[in-house]
Amino acid sequence: MTKAAGVIENKSEAVLHKVQSGRIESHRAEDAKIRIKRARYAMLLAYQGKNYFGMQIQKEHPTIESQLVTAMNKLGWITDEMIDQPALFHLQRAARTDRAVSAVRQICSMELPRNDEYSVTGASQLNALLPKDIRVIAIRRATNSFHPQKMCCARTYSYTLPTFAFAKPTELTNSAFRITKETIEEIKFLLSIYKGTHNFFNYTSRREFDDRSCYRYILSFECGEPFLFHDDIRNEDVEFIQLTVKGQSFMLHQIRKMVGMVITVVRELQYKSYIQRTFESERVDVPKAPGLGLLLERVHYDAYDRRHAKTHEPLTDWGGAVEARIDGLKFDLITKEILLSDMLQWLADLPRHNFSADPESESVPSNSFLTMACAKVDEVQHYDSAEEKTFQANQAPEESTDGVVHVSSNVVNSMTANTLDEHATINGGDAPEVR
Repeated sequence: MTKAAGVIENKSEAVLHKVQSGRIESHRAEDAKIRIKRARYAMLLAYQGKNYFGMQIQKEHPTIESQLVTAMNKLGWITDEMIDQPALFHLQRAARTDRAVSAVRQICSMELPRNDEYSVTGASQLNALLPKDIRVIAIRRATNSFHPQKMCCARTYSYTLPTFAFAKPTELTNSAFRITKETIEEIKFLLSIYKGTHNFFNYTSRREFDDRSCYRYILSFECGEPFLFHDDIRNEDVEFIQLTVKGQSFMLHQIRKMVGMVITVVRELQYKSYIQRTFESERVDVPKAPGLGLLLERVHYDAYDRRHAKTHEPLTDWGGAVEARIDGLKFDLITKEILLSDMLQWLADLPRHNFSADPESESVPSNSFLTMACAKVDEVQHYDSAEEKTFQANQAPEESTDGVVHVSSNVVNSMTANTLDEHATINGGDAPEVR
């Protein structure tokens, strides 16, 4: 047998083996695979996170990405196999937003068959299939090596909340509240404490003080001007304020806990010096503000934009028309959904927060009664102008060398029977004896 004949025989056996195993493919299919050229694209997203369990795909819960890949599959952009294995088309995101957290400039990247129409009609095609609380703003061609998370040099988040969250103990927490310039200046000072590099292990979960990954760098933390928003349901104007933080990266729950700590200090439920203490090695339980007010504002690609300015469009600033559309979506899609009830409930629970408790524990600490009772007295005696000065004098906590807040006995003795009964109901037992 000649050498050529042996080669032909071996090829024939290989083809026969493919037929027998069911793996034979047509030459057209193989040629099609070779001819398809793929490219990497960057996708700008805005979404309301209230109805989703975060950004990344989870098998048991709805997420932003699960909705996105389903829509892409219906358009034929990705295969059925890629829905369950998004790594097959290199799906990445700039930030893994938590449950109920929203975004107006989230960036995703993916490899798709090369098609210039993605940048022209791709966004509108996807939006026709996506839920109304997820919007694709624009799609741009990126470099083949682009990675939205690794190439991001900074992230900017905002936290929008009603100003009554910063009400003092002698002020009522309701929609009629209007914040003072003095309180805004106090907020700005407290936010400035977080600037720079600190150990934020107390601002996340399941991390230890000696974990180097807990060190994060905060570039800026600003407080904006208050603005009014008309609540159509209650037919009243509510004052809001926006806090904006920019950092290289953030840990799970970090921003919500920073906001929660600032609110706690402004409401005089903790001392200003306590913020610095949270950066130290002692484990403390920092209160976490509701997730609904947190918003991913922008992801920054300054170095990428400079390096590829001549060949690719920028991914930090998408242009005036896109920015104008984002501003409209931000108000309609997200700001209207910052429900007062979530913040009100959180503020009602805040006086009972036990800073020394185990952050991983779900139980309600029984030794939180005094702070709860004082908060109750604050609301009741606000209306009693005759006793207001006496109440304010007795309300002020005294700081001792042991770091414990001592409440005046006059305040404790003025607690009503209703407050004692309320404590008994919450803790499942009799009201404690007041001495």
